[in-house]
Order: sequence, then C-alpha cells, then structure tokens
Amino acid sequence: MKEHLSLLIELQKIDSAILEKRNIIGITPSKVSQVEQPLKNARSLYDKHKQKCESFEKKRKEKERQLEDINEKVKKLKSRISEIKTNKEYQAHLKEIESVEKERYAIEDEILSVMEMLDAASVEMKAEEAKVKSEKEKIEAFRKKLDEEVAEAEKELSELKHGRAGIVGALDGDTYNQYMIILESGKGLAVAEVRDEICQGCNMNIPPQLFVEIKKNEEIIQCPQCRRILYWEEKND
Repeated sequence: MKEHLSLLIELQKIDSAILEKRNIIGITPSKVSQVEQPLKNARSLYDKHKQKCESFEKKRKEKERQLEDINEKVKKLKSRISEIKTNKEYQAHLKEIESVEKERYAIEDEILSVMEMLDAASVEMKAEEAKVKSEKEKIEAFRKKLDEEVAEAEKELSELKHGRAGIVGALDGDTYNQYMIILESGKGLAVAEVRDEICQGCNMNIPPQLFVEIKKNEEIIQCPQCRRILYWEEKND
C-alpha cells in the first residue's frame, strides 16, 4: 500500500503538469485574441482617416470640375466682348464676367481649403498606417513566441503522458479507478499534501489521530472533508 501511495503522489504530480501544459496549449487562441485588439483599434482609426481622405479627394475633384466649367464660361464671356455694340450692354457684360470670376475665386479658395484638410487627413492616415504596421509586427512576434511555447508544451506533454502510462501500469485497477474518480470530482487534484494538520486540497483541519496515521505514509487515507488522498512530506528547515 505504501508503494501505491508513492505512485499516486507521483501520478498526481504528472497529472498536474499535464493540466498545466494543456492550459498553455488551450489558452493560446484567447491570448492571441487579446493582443489583436490594439491592431483592430489601429485599423479602425486608419479606415476612418482613409475614408476622410477619400471624401476630401472626391470633393477636390468635384470643385476642380466646377472650376473648369467656370473658366470655360469666363473664356466664352470674354470672347463675346467684341460683339457688343452699346456701352450699356458692355457694362452689363463686364458685371456678368465679374460675377462669374468671383464665383471662380470662391471655388479656388474652397479647393485650397479642401487640399489643406486633405493634407492633414493624409498625415493622420499615414500615422495610423504606421501604427497598424507596428501592431502587426508585435502580433507576429507574439505569435512566434507562443508557437515556440506551444511546441515546447506539446513536447513535454508527450513525455509526461509516456511517464504517466508507466505509473498507471504499476497501479492496480481499483486504486487507479478510485484516483480518477477523485481527480474528476476534485477538479484536477486527487492527492493532496497535509501541512500543519491542514489538507491543502480543501484547507480543512485534519483530526490529530488521523494526522498521526497520515504522517506514516503507509496507507491510502482520504480527507474526511474533500475525500482527496492525503500524504505528508517531511520538511527540512
């Protein structure tokens, strides 16, 4: 029975290590998801500034088309001056040209204003583009590190499973089945150490007489509270 207890203690250590390695492997997607959030935020801002640039660019082209139409109109008006016969018609024609030219100046001012806004938006867009690139590089480095950790964990997991199989083979079926039942109900902990007469599985006090028996490490004894298998390890202070 003492040998079985030693095997169960070792099996618990291996199962705890297996659980740890599986957690490393299983939590990887959520870790990646967490570090991807800054990239999503940077992309969102980049898209926002890109749309703003596209909007200003569209407006600039529209104003430039309007300016071309106005310039053509001014050109035609000026070409008709030689056809005017009276002074009254001439003055009216000049006012029309002046009015159209004022419209042209206003459009030119609008084009300059739009170009200034476009330049500012382009600077912001490029800044966000640089952030997107930076966040991508961070994620790639993080993923590379995670891949290395997962690969190492998978390698260690394979070795642990091999070692576990050897221990399970040395245990009798009933003892192993009992261990597995407690392991499942105990959320991954079936064998717990007792320190200062306290079960480290449920933190409950162990009766003094029972603690005396546990310290012998000669038989399988379960915690009266959580039913975990108990053992005692002598500490060298």
